[in-house]
Amino acid sequence: MSLSVASTVLALAISVLSLVVSSFVSARQLQLANNSNLLPVVVELFRETRQPDFSRAIEYIKSDLAREHSPEFGYRRLPDEPLRHVRRVSLFYDDVGKLVAHGVVDERLIIGSYGPNIINMWNVLAPYIYRERELTTKAMIYFEDLAHRARVRPQIRVHAELRLHRSPPQPPPWSE
Repeated sequence: MSLSVASTVLALAISVLSLVVSSFVSARQLQLANNSNLLPVVVELFRETRQPDFSRAIEYIKSDLAREHSPEFGYRRLPDEPLRHVRRVSLFYDDVGKLVAHGVVDERLIIGSYGPNIINMWNVLAPYIYRERELTTKAMIYFEDLAHRARVRPQIRVHAELRLHRSPPQPPPWSE
């Protein structure tokens, strides 16, 4: 092989390698930029679930809704306070479900954080939502999809996929 051919092959190999590395770096930069754009959205989601009103709504739905109100008329005809609780939780999970379904937020983040609560809230609210669908419009389809995802990919499995570590309490050094 002549020196000219060898140098051409070497230049081509370097060019191809440069293209591969450049593509990889560009894809990684795009992913980082996308993640930084999503950070405020994710922070706001977490902030919402820590609000006392959100916690009260969860507690009301879990403990009192079915005992106090039949799903016979859907959820839109509930009295003001129960309706406020139902809307706060169901619309939150419906909006989160939109972000997951459209690939904006990784479902592992949401299910890993809220999985059991999503399922529990869906189980209580589903009769009200299904009845509402019969009476008016197809509501909360993203919430339903999110509940399905959380059911088929349980939180414990997400935690295992992420390889989350445990760190049981250790006796303090001064107790020895």
